[in-house]
Amino acid sequence: MKKIKKMRITIKNIFIVLIILSLVQCKQQENKETEAVKDETEQTSTSANKKTDVTEKVDKDNREKPKLVHDKNGNLIERSMVSYKKDGTIRSRNKYTYKHDKNGNVIEEITISNNPNGERLFKNKNLYKYDDRGNKIEQKFTSYNNDETIKRKSRNTFKYNSNDFCIENIGYFDDGKIKSKIIIVPNEKEEIISETYIYYNKDGSIKSEKKYRYSETGLIVD
Repeated sequence: MKKIKKMRITIKNIFIVLIILSLVQCKQQENKETEAVKDETEQTSTSANKKTDVTEKVDKDNREKPKLVHDKNGNLIERSMVSYKKDGTIRSRNKYTYKHDKNGNVIEEITISNNPNGERLFKNKNLYKYDDRGNKIEQKFTSYNNDETIKRKSRNTFKYNSNDFCIENIGYFDDGKIKSKIIIVPNEKEEIISETYIYYNKDGSIKSEKKYRYSETGLIVD
């Protein structure tokens, strides 16, 4: 008799545990459904309040991706991008515009950078010339002040060997006299074996000269 009574108590306890587990599962399911409804509501609200702009591309970090514009020939003619700081705030908004020759070479490149408030940080322009083989033979650089007056400018010309490897880079003063010269010597594998940097005074005399030679063991400075 005591054994039967004990068994009834045990069965009763089991039923109580099952009822508690059932209540817990129901509560968990209710919470999941509530969270699902909440998420759906938030997504709908966000979607409704977000302005749709096909020109804006946002990556997973909510940072703007560069916007690219090409001409009918597939040449890149405009690029806009945002530069960010480490903390995620905007450092600058930059715009690059390009012009090409009939061969698709970039002959003009203008860079304009503004701070987050739209105020000009700097404006630079590069002009390029090419030979018949598509090698860049001249570059003119101009930096502008905010009032569009010239802040700084420079000019460089480039020479190539029969393999179209650049072997000379010459910089000029505003009056056309040579300001600097970089002479590059490659081997038959087009690996640089030496570079000579020469800087001139305005009267044509050498201001400084430094030669760097490269070997399998490393850099050697003459």
